[in-house]
Amino acid sequence: MKDKRKKKKAVINPPKPNLSTAKKRIFWIATISLPFLIFSILEISLRIFNYGGNLDLFIDGPPGYENYIRCNPEFAHRYFYTQSNVPTPPLQLFNKLKPKNGYRIFVLGESSAAGFPYSNNASFPNILQRGLSNTFPQKNIEVINVSIAAINSYTLLDLVDEIIEQSPDAILIYTGHNEYYGALGVGSAQSLGNWRWLINSYLKLQYFKTFILFRNFLGWAKTQFNNQFYKENESDPSATLMERIVAEQTIPYGSNLYEKGKKQFEENIEAIIQKAVDKDIKVVLSELVSNLHDQEPFISVKDKDGNSAELFFNLARSQEANGKFEKAKENYYKAKDYDALRFRAPEDFNAVIKNLGDKYSLPVVLLKLYFENESPNGLIGKELMLEHLHPNKDGYFLIAKDFYDTMKKNKMISAEWGEYDINKEKNYGITELDSIYADLEIRHLKGGWPFHPKSVPNRFIQTFSPANRLEEIAFKVFQNKHYNLLSIHMELGEYYERQSNFDKAFAEYNALITSIPYEVDFYEKAAKVLIKKEEYGRASQLLKRSLKYKENPFANKWVGQIALMNNNYKEAISYLSKADLLDPQVVFNLSRAFYLDNQWDKGEEYFNRLQDLSPNSKYMVYLNKLRTLSMMKKNKVKPNQRTEQN
Repeated sequence: MKDKRKKKKAVINPPKPNLSTAKKRIFWIATISLPFLIFSILEISLRIFNYGGNLDLFIDGPPGYENYIRCNPEFAHRYFYTQSNVPTPPLQLFNKLKPKNGYRIFVLGESSAAGFPYSNNASFPNILQRGLSNTFPQKNIEVINVSIAAINSYTLLDLVDEIIEQSPDAILIYTGHNEYYGALGVGSAQSLGNWRWLINSYLKLQYFKTFILFRNFLGWAKTQFNNQFYKENESDPSATLMERIVAEQTIPYGSNLYEKGKKQFEENIEAIIQKAVDKDIKVVLSELVSNLHDQEPFISVKDKDGNSAELFFNLARSQEANGKFEKAKENYYKAKDYDALRFRAPEDFNAVIKNLGDKYSLPVVLLKLYFENESPNGLIGKELMLEHLHPNKDGYFLIAKDFYDTMKKNKMISAEWGEYDINKEKNYGITELDSIYADLEIRHLKGGWPFHPKSVPNRFIQTFSPANRLEEIAFKVFQNKHYNLLSIHMELGEYYERQSNFDKAFAEYNALITSIPYEVDFYEKAAKVLIKKEEYGRASQLLKRSLKYKENPFANKWVGQIALMNNNYKEAISYLSKADLLDPQVVFNLSRAFYLDNQWDKGEEYFNRLQDLSPNSKYMVYLNKLRTLSMMKKNKVKPNQRTEQN
């Protein structure tokens, strides 16, 4: 029987072609390069469309201030990427090109260094700049404050390279209270863990738009997950910034997390110092102060020996009552250190600051001693503090004075400091409105956690009822996002002006100038008040200050007119020539100045211009008389001679 089965034909695989070495190399290069190519295309595309915006620390000044640089109000999005509202640095400008006679100082810190809850006018860097500028009028002193709320030493280390690029002469550091809960801290809601190398790498990667895209996606996913399953909302409008940044509330004294926070603080501050010292930049460190006497511990946890914040606080109270103030002080400090909610820097941080000062031979501001000397029985409390750690306006002045004295003692800027008394700067440019606004900010802060349980909503805005006109104006900031402390100073100044209360109107406008010295509109408002009061000398000095920042027609007009009133014709001509030459009053006074300065031809030029510009103006009658007298003087004809000749 024949085998009907068909035999399957054997399948013979063709031999694989042997790739040449060159082709293999090309293949592997293409395989390896493809991810980089995709990344490069994505990165370039994101940069073209400016995804994530500009997060550089410094950006160009606003229109009209092209010769200046300012802090970028958006740079904090590097650290707070899940929040739409982020803390912003103070509004400041500094020269794009450092002047030859310039001395440039940067201040690094958190909300206390930023001046919370006041505006720039009460912050210690602002006070320090005024004191130094008055001490060295021949120098261009710049004190640039890059401090913002809710950050820690990781942020400051991330910023220091950009700061060094701006050629600072000195860096002042007041930081440490936010070390545990500030962005990327060991107890922060923005934490990436406890690995310092990972956090620093993360910060460096943020210079890539592709990384920002990936980071923002993860942040969005995290927020959606928390909202869905835990009903958490990091944008809760009733929550303060303090409440939103805290993740790990309880960090007992001496615990593993406590030690990691201390270690990150020491290593980051030393890294900042090392970068500055390598560039021959002077560094000034400062001790940290907080409210010891009038702030009970937030969270009290017993250690293995039974010690706790509450125990030490109660012991301090008892010792104080018995007049044992030194013992009480010691235990108030212990109560603060044992407070497991780490909103006040422990004394271990001050020890770190002093040790680093010794190691690098740096000046250290002994702020504790200054504050203790100004406090009843040496116990720092409500006399200088608003709540747990932010100073009041007297406290901020004291910080500025202590930095000033320390710089003077170490002969920074110059070996000769002169005799200027910085106490003149105390309360300068600050009004009652600043204090009322600060009080409302603190009441809002204390309306939420940790002063109340997290489960209790902050109802301050809903329940507050203004008791007077000032509170009514200040409260607008909390009700309307279009208001801020600057706008209410302006509103109150205009209110006083309508009431003919010119002294108070000037004080409000001067507060604006002190807060933002480069805004020429504020000088104009203040100068108009002084002109109404016929205080022309003060008005001229004020307007000359505005011209240092920006040429503006109003300032040139009035400085020129006031110089003309004082028979300083050449100065009048200099300023009036830069004013608005379409303003008949300017042309009139410019012609007057030339005639009176015996510059007949130039006087005629502006006389003719006034005729063309406003032939029927009231100025023509007076100017015709002056022109006749000037013509007679030019021809050396006396008035009685003219009569005889006629």
